[in-house]
Amino acid sequence: MRSSLLAAGVFAAGALLARADTAVIRELIRAGRFAEAAAACDRELRSAPGQPALLTLKGLAVRGAGDSAASLSAFRAAGPRYLPALQAAVQMEYEARDQRARQTLETIVRLDPANQTAHAMLADLAFTASDCPRALAHLPKAPPSPLGRWRTGVCLFQAERWSEAATEFSALLRLREHAQTRFNLALSYWRAGDAAATAGALTRLAAPDADALSLHAAALRARGDVPGPLALLQRGVTEYPRDERLLVELAALCLDQNAVDLGIRVLEAGVAALPESARLLTALGVLQVRAGQTERAQERFAQAARDAPESGLGQVGVAMIMLQIGMAGEAAAHLRNLPAEAPLVALTQARALSQMSPPDNAAAMKTLCELLAREPKQAAARGLLGKLLAQSGQTAATIRELERALTLDPQDRASAHQLLLLYRRAGRAADAARVSRLVRDSLAREKSEEAAADRYRLSEADGVR
Repeated sequence: MRSSLLAAGVFAAGALLARADTAVIRELIRAGRFAEAAAACDRELRSAPGQPALLTLKGLAVRGAGDSAASLSAFRAAGPRYLPALQAAVQMEYEARDQRARQTLETIVRLDPANQTAHAMLADLAFTASDCPRALAHLPKAPPSPLGRWRTGVCLFQAERWSEAATEFSALLRLREHAQTRFNLALSYWRAGDAAATAGALTRLAAPDADALSLHAAALRARGDVPGPLALLQRGVTEYPRDERLLVELAALCLDQNAVDLGIRVLEAGVAALPESARLLTALGVLQVRAGQTERAQERFAQAARDAPESGLGQVGVAMIMLQIGMAGEAAAHLRNLPAEAPLVALTQARALSQMSPPDNAAAMKTLCELLAREPKQAAARGLLGKLLAQSGQTAATIRELERALTLDPQDRASAHQLLLLYRRAGRAADAARVSRLVRDSLAREKSEEAAADRYRLSEADGVR
């Protein structure tokens, strides 16, 4: 970039200068006689003040002499539309990461829309600033390069244009096999919902890391395969014995397949390697509950709460995990001996009661009403109570509770969605429109949060040039 822009400054300045002896000045600059060249420019400028070509040549001369500030001043004095000076100035601004570089580059592409070097520099500034929309506007107009293609793929991925991102990463792999590019190709397929292509891309990865093994297992599981994910996760915990995510995923797979004893052995080995992991202790306790080893499970839960009280994996945390994996009855029994006065205990107990098979909605509503009598501003409790009232056909009471829940927590998307349906059925168009906006905003926010919390991340562009 640098040589092309500076050369353009030298030769275009000489070509456009009508009255000065630019050939002599250019030869002085080429010969490295910068002081003489600057003096010659000054002599000519006395008779042609403000001449853009002379100012550009002076900027080149004083830059060669080591005076960057005077050089940039001369380029800028050449005027806002003189392309050779703009090209020379922006090179200095770009190298110094001067905030004015982007403005200068944008001026250049307005004057010369086909200037690939300026587009490449704008794309680089935008990508470095994590401004993918702006980067995508310039990357296609920059000279083609592997790094540019990588950045295009990354930005398309972030724009949720996953199939297009996969096209970019696939093209890079045709140039050279590269582990991080292959992982990003697989991840693009995964986010596009193509589990088969995800697995196919990762099959060719020679030395998968923990992320790749986890993603490959998830892709095979999505296709209904069990032996494949089992083998991958077993390989993962062997090669990465301190990666608790792989251990938990393998244990979850065992739980899904009713291989509880195998899951317990996996997690016991994990706890032996990572005795401080509250997550592993809690997951092990959950499997021990499923295996009927209640006393052992309680010991694990107590240890998790004792070793990492800040993790939230105490008794209520354990019950929440049980709910997540479909053990509502066990969760309700687990909470029975805890103090029901605690809001989180009561709320989790009500959820467990309502999710049992069959549900005990009457007991759940009684627990929620008692909680709300003590803590009337519990938004989550009001939302859950509204849901249970709706199931029992009490429409007026449902609307009342859901309205209170939304007043207390405008971010409660579940309550907002249910209230929207009730308003529409009741013909309350204005209320429905208001809540519809809340639902739309909440969905957009939830989507953004899910993307931010995704457990699989794009790899960095190490070695992509």
